[in-house]
Amino acid sequence: MVDYMSHIILSPGRYASVPYFFEKTYENLYSLEELCFCLVENVDLLDNDIVSEELPRWLDEQCGLPKLAHALFSLVNQKGSVSAFTGMILEYAGIYPPQEVSRVEKALRDSAGLNPYEKQKAKADYMLQNKRYMVALDRYEELLTRLPDEERALRAKVLHNKGVVNARLFLFERAQDNFLEAYRITGSPESLKQYLLARRMQDKDDDYVDYIAKHPNFHDASLQVERIVEQASGQFDMTQEHRMVFTLRVLKEEGTGTAGSSVPYYDEIERLTGLLKDAYRENMAR
Repeated sequence: MVDYMSHIILSPGRYASVPYFFEKTYENLYSLEELCFCLVENVDLLDNDIVSEELPRWLDEQCGLPKLAHALFSLVNQKGSVSAFTGMILEYAGIYPPQEVSRVEKALRDSAGLNPYEKQKAKADYMLQNKRYMVALDRYEELLTRLPDEERALRAKVLHNKGVVNARLFLFERAQDNFLEAYRITGSPESLKQYLLARRMQDKDDDYVDYIAKHPNFHDASLQVERIVEQASGQFDMTQEHRMVFTLRVLKEEGTGTAGSSVPYYDEIERLTGLLKDAYRENMAR
């Protein structure tokens, strides 16, 4: 069952005993409704690779949908488009309204004009957006080895996003190199700003100030970076995590527990980290 637009809709077919591995998103699917949701939510990843006999065979043998499978087999034999293949599945399931199906089909027709390198970047970007950082990093690196010299603008975008991955993995030195190379290719202000942010995270304060002093052309961008850092610091100051860290610092300096109690410093660490773990588990369960 799928709750779509506040309506409960039953999709045809049965729950599969053997899942279909959807390679685009590294997911196992067990029903037609899961397949439809995956197709709609990951339109940017779809290409002609899914127009094969494997998916119709699974729908027939595992989901008990021979009519849909037969129609899809015909499309495969006729070398039909990915938009027609996907549209047929969505229309048969009847989970999404016609306007949503049309939107998906149009998006797939439009993406047919992308070259193979742009499609590969879109797949890597999906992994980045879904925090699958190591997979994204591998795909960006592979794409960079394949990009021809004339794809300079696309190379800069790939380098920039590779820098984002490295920054999120706290590999700031690598991120600096990625952002700086991207900036040198296109002069993108965003790549420059991210480069300086990565330096700001990596360098000691004095080293960073000296670097900016030696590069006056980066002065305006460095002011933006400082505003971002100050804003992030202010937001952290208001969080429960900051209050806990502050409490621990006071406890360590005073050598006592909270409010003059006899709770030792390390017992208080255990208590506070326990609260953080509980909060983390609650967030993960949502």
